[in-house]
Amino acid sequence: MSLSRRTVLTGALSAGTLLAGAAPSFAQPSFGPAARTFTAAKPARIVVLTPRKDVGDVLGLRDFIASSGLSATVEVREVPQASAMPALLPEIRASKPDLVVTVFTPLTLGAVGRYDDPDPSRFLTDVPVVFTSVTDPVASRVVRALDRPGRAVTGTRHIAPAAVQMKTMLSYRRWKKIAAVYNPAEDNMVVAVRDLKEEAARQGVEIHDAALPRDASGAPVAAAIPDLIADAARAGAELVYIGPDTLVASNNNAVVAEQALAHRLATFCSTELPIRRANLLMGLVSPAVNVGRFAGLKAVEILTGAKPADGIPVETLNRFSLLLRIGAAKQLDLYPPMRLLNIAEIVQDA
Repeated sequence: MSLSRRTVLTGALSAGTLLAGAAPSFAQPSFGPAARTFTAAKPARIVVLTPRKDVGDVLGLRDFIASSGLSATVEVREVPQASAMPALLPEIRASKPDLVVTVFTPLTLGAVGRYDDPDPSRFLTDVPVVFTSVTDPVASRVVRALDRPGRAVTGTRHIAPAAVQMKTMLSYRRWKKIAAVYNPAEDNMVVAVRDLKEEAARQGVEIHDAALPRDASGAPVAAAIPDLIADAARAGAELVYIGPDTLVASNNNAVVAEQALAHRLATFCSTELPIRRANLLMGLVSPAVNVGRFAGLKAVEILTGAKPADGIPVETLNRFSLLLRIGAAKQLDLYPPMRLLNIAEIVQDA
């Protein structure tokens, strides 16, 4: 069977998972009478809380809202740190938006809290919330269950299952030891590394735990990343795993890439932007723009009255893109197998 960008990677990915760079087609919701509530004179007001305005999730959300036909304004607020949420939420609540969108796990938890601790004095409980790119909303206790969130909070996940990620890594080379460099202060990363360790044990792969240390105040120390990678290399790691980690992947991807290459370590990332920005070797990702469009669909369904927020399941896109950077492969003298080259998107060096 010949492989292409739209075929299953046999032996590397779980059945039914596609590697596709093209955007999925989202059916436009049927606008019922509730859609006429929002007009040019009084559009729906959507407030987006995001670490950065330029992330693909925000671009995709805006694109879908604009093409949906719904009269709406999208106000994007940059919130670089989740610690800023307690001071911001009273203002958001007082402004009475029709819907709030949160990007990534830390800001989502900062906005809505955990489903079993819905304190209206600290979190948004009187406005529907759609989140995007939350790693594991059940394990993080954002929702009670994926199919039935249990409150007016729903959204999209963006990470391929741990088994799919591991099989993809092993399809490049049979790594014996993988170092997971992560921020243990981020709940989503604790969950991601736990799942990775469980899958690695099933595959006979050792995981070197390289959690960032914390300072006297309990804050993670990003400056320790070079030492952690050097320690991993000395311990025999062959590949550095970077999960959906705001501190490590989003804010320090260049440091990880530089240090990993300096120690002749391959790199794998589960999110898109770090691979496009830094000299990382590979990753299996849901393109962020597509994840944002999917969140936009859910937002429109809520605002048009097509579905109640607590009845909309949390979902993951069923297509993932394999990204490879040939420049990094050449530096490591680890040329990708042809079966991966046939289906991958080759990321060009800057």
